[in-house]
Amino acid sequence: MPGKQLIVFDFDWSFVDQDTDRWVFEVLSTKLRRKLQTIKSGGSQCTPDVVAECMVDLAKDGKTQEEVLDALRILPLHPAMKRAVTSLQSRLPDTTFVCISNSNEIYIDTILKKHDLTSLFHTIITNPAHWSEENKNCLMVGRRIPADSPNQHTCQVGCLVNMCKGDELENWLQKNGKKMDDFEQIVYVGDGGNDFCPLLRMRAQDLCLVRKGFELDLRIKEEGESAGLKAGVKYWTGAWEIDEIFSEL
Repeated sequence: MPGKQLIVFDFDWSFVDQDTDRWVFEVLSTKLRRKLQTIKSGGSQCTPDVVAECMVDLAKDGKTQEEVLDALRILPLHPAMKRAVTSLQSRLPDTTFVCISNSNEIYIDTILKKHDLTSLFHTIITNPAHWSEENKNCLMVGRRIPADSPNQHTCQVGCLVNMCKGDELENWLQKNGKKMDDFEQIVYVGDGGNDFCPLLRMRAQDLCLVRKGFELDLRIKEEGESAGLKAGVKYWTGAWEIDEIFSEL
């Protein structure tokens, strides 16, 4: 019988088959989807700030809270991904699932609720979000680490200013009275450049499940060896491959 496992998921393009920030605007406003793209292309490093600005505009344009939630409810979560996590959870109930994402609380909670997965993750580590008291149709999105916080991270690996995923993984372990050695294996499912940092903190027996063709794939190939990546790496393209890999854990 395998020992306890920790499964860590990024959310966008890793757990679901979309970028949650882009998706909402693609569904509801081409104008604001273009604005999001333009600001990010201009070098903005902090996605939550950009989303927050566009959300204010979305509410001003008359879009409602329910329209935002409906857009999230139709965002694609592949049936094979749901099967992968529910089957693993059923077969190995001492497996712990954690989500570390640069999306936000409302987006993730809404999608998980739609797919009856609200009890899957032990913890969801992401950016805060709430509906404005002044305008119930305006989603207020903040930073995981607020800009005015004295506790800014000092990561030099390339994490976004609002969140160091490596720090978040280690902080979660510490807060829950755990060490990496309490888990026989840690499996990290990711795709983005900011998923590179936590991988560098993992051990030789751990496993990185890296989505092909995304930024994390490139970073591992270009920097993995020189950065001292110890964990094993498997590449995947579709959710069915995660289901296949999980069935062998």
